[in-house]
Amino acid sequence: MFVRKSDQELQKWKNKEIRKPLIFRGARQTGKTTLVRNLGRQFENFIELNLEKDANRKIFSEVQDIKEVVKSIEGVSNKRVIPKKTLLFLDEIQNSEVAIKLLRYFYEELPNLHVIGAGSLLEVRMRSEGWSFPVGRVEFLYLYPLTFDEFLLVNGEEILLQSLMELKIGSSLPRPVHDKLVGLLSDYMVVGGMPEAVNEYIKNGSFITVKQCHEILVSSFKEDFAKYSKGAETEHLKLVWDRVPFEIGKRITYSKLAGSEVRSKEISRAFDILHEAMLVERIFPTTQTQPPLVRKPKAAPKAIFLDVGLCTESLHIAQKQIHAQLIDPFYQGGLLETFVGQELLACDFYNRNTLFFWIREEKGSSSELDFLVPFENELIPIEVKSGSHGSLKSLHQFLSRSSYTIGVRFYNQAALKVESHLVTLPTGTKLQYRLLSIPFYLIFRWREILKNI
Repeated sequence: MFVRKSDQELQKWKNKEIRKPLIFRGARQTGKTTLVRNLGRQFENFIELNLEKDANRKIFSEVQDIKEVVKSIEGVSNKRVIPKKTLLFLDEIQNSEVAIKLLRYFYEELPNLHVIGAGSLLEVRMRSEGWSFPVGRVEFLYLYPLTFDEFLLVNGEEILLQSLMELKIGSSLPRPVHDKLVGLLSDYMVVGGMPEAVNEYIKNGSFITVKQCHEILVSSFKEDFAKYSKGAETEHLKLVWDRVPFEIGKRITYSKLAGSEVRSKEISRAFDILHEAMLVERIFPTTQTQPPLVRKPKAAPKAIFLDVGLCTESLHIAQKQIHAQLIDPFYQGGLLETFVGQELLACDFYNRNTLFFWIREEKGSSSELDFLVPFENELIPIEVKSGSHGSLKSLHQFLSRSSYTIGVRFYNQAALKVESHLVTLPTGTKLQYRLLSIPFYLIFRWREILKNI
């Protein structure tokens, strides 16, 4: 077991004077249950009820007085439910709509009882059965695969991580340290952030055993498809799951992805289900230059996989190949976009944000900006570049059409810097702006860095 940033967020929730039942959301195998059990060690009593089991689910067979529910929980678990001293964990809570409805009564009648619900298929069940969480009576925490900074920490690179935390704008890490980080980033893009794979890597340091772990994970995900789909729909999920790694960095057309035998509508539905299960994220195109971000209708999205390591495994890319690409200043690949997208999503513990990329489609020309992210009532254009000399034409096009004067570049160089630029656009218009360049291994700090420039 290793420490994760979500441990701190769970601790904050535990220590609140006024708290609501917590819904812990995330894809299966990302470590939700382990984190809650770890928190449970801090309580006098920890009661875990898996609602996939009939005996536990029967406790919530109908909406009833919360005191009667507590008596049933005590009887089944043989443990006392004591406010402030008990953590009640309802795992796989999506299997009982009644349990979800009862969360409001835990909040209203037993506010000092710590209650956490979790389940990897929450969104899938909510959509298919049409129920929702009690509005204003619960709070949410989202969990994603380990981020790169978490990967450094669990691998014992505390000093290296501290160096990253202390790096200031206008400074660089020494070249040997930068090179080591690039090597570790290459390792991370092979291992990924699924806890089982990371644990295997820590124990053995072998990409072979990590590969075996990935194969088992992929098989288990596919086996789960039958739990939230039926018949042909299950096969559509498998088709999308298998194809997405090969489409990263590209615009996805459902009809081409499906082939001639499956309708686009069915593939779109498969994407919806995988999105709800937090296994695949779509990056939506937008033409907006001011908030709020709105998807452009009928425009093809992009997609990223649950985890960069699982994606690398599907593509059969070795660590040496990734490392060679990272140090190539002209490399621009979908795998880097997947890594960046995964890091951006994991920056927010309390919201499941939708990712967007900006497009300009005009007669005779077009532009495509890698990411467009809301930040303090503004929109921040982000380009993903391996080197420092790649074209930033799309970023320039966005800035020229908006009221903003700052852009962000994630790149594979050692310098964390802000530079003023004056460029002449093809129209002859001059554009003056500031470019914030952030090394890939510092993405986890991007919001804090941007706030302080």
